[in-house]
Amino acid sequence: MKSVFLHSSNEMYGADKILLEIMKALPDEDRRQSTVHLPDDLPPSQNALEDHLGSLGAENRISPLPVLRRRYLRPRGVLPLIKRMWGTWRQLRLDRPDLVYCTTSAMVLCMPLARLAGVKRVTLHVQEIWSAKEAPVLGTFARAADRIVCISDAVRESLPHRLKGRAVTLLNAHRESDRDFMPVAHDGPGLTFLVASRWNSWKGHKTLLAAWDQEECPGNLVVLGGPPSVGIGVDVRQLAASVKHSDRISIVGEVSDITPYLDLCDFLVLPSDQPEPFGLVLLEAFSRGRAVVASNGGGARDVVSEGHDGLLFTMSDAQHLSSQLLSLDRSTAIRMGANARRTYEAKYSIEAYSREFQEFWNPAGNYEGRKIDAHS
Repeated sequence: MKSVFLHSSNEMYGADKILLEIMKALPDEDRRQSTVHLPDDLPPSQNALEDHLGSLGAENRISPLPVLRRRYLRPRGVLPLIKRMWGTWRQLRLDRPDLVYCTTSAMVLCMPLARLAGVKRVTLHVQEIWSAKEAPVLGTFARAADRIVCISDAVRESLPHRLKGRAVTLLNAHRESDRDFMPVAHDGPGLTFLVASRWNSWKGHKTLLAAWDQEECPGNLVVLGGPPSVGIGVDVRQLAASVKHSDRISIVGEVSDITPYLDLCDFLVLPSDQPEPFGLVLLEAFSRGRAVVASNGGGARDVVSEGHDGLLFTMSDAQHLSSQLLSLDRSTAIRMGANARRTYEAKYSIEAYSREFQEFWNPAGNYEGRKIDAHS
């Protein structure tokens, strides 16, 4: 089957990693007939998706795609966006694929274009929670999709009612590192916490650093990531320099692999100020036997079992986050970390994900998605 995948970034964060796993899960013949189009309006990151696709042998092109970005929704951006839409429609007419697969909600403009180009099958992979304002607009374009994949129940519930009948939930998964597994150390000078995400304004870095600005310091904090390519970011380095316990904070920046940093920490923190659609980094931590402390919203509530493999705190509440962090000790890190590893093995292995995606991909199949129950 000849397929075209349309993707909105050229990095290696959550949605990018999932696309890479999808390409690996495809039958060999379908992968050979597939092309991934990546956007030309953003510079590739240091750890670029195109390099990983190339090593996999998957064809990829840098193309002028009509990605929904703030810059195109302003008066000066409308004409360039229309030109991109026209160019994408012409390219699809030339390629004549059997399937167009839009990998994020930012690609919804491409779905009606695919239909107008005569494409019979159009799939949308929703990796974001749609807000009440976004849902009617995105849903209008998403009606062109015959099938919709959602990465969590929280994501599926955010869709307009008329789309839920064609949507299935396929939980994200994480491919285990080749590095030898290292459980939490039994001794150390104090607990080390790790945060790893883009420095977007909603990712909760202000909330997290405010927890280090309390009278009692929770421990050592290691910060990975960097400013977003698009959208509103925060200056994490400047924020960290101004808190009480700045000497206990290490800003590393962007890295190609967070595994070595997970192995040196006791807990991962996901402090998002808005509900996470899923939180793939939680699975990365679980796979290394690290429990997590996450804000109580969105997909994190489906992944984290409170008191078993992690703790949840009230979103945007720095004092509650601080109290949760201060309640932890090394014995808890060891116990919860072991539980986190068992959770990963039971629910989030890449082998299980590949089997489920292949079942969904099969046009003759009757895939209905799996029911999420994080406490089963």
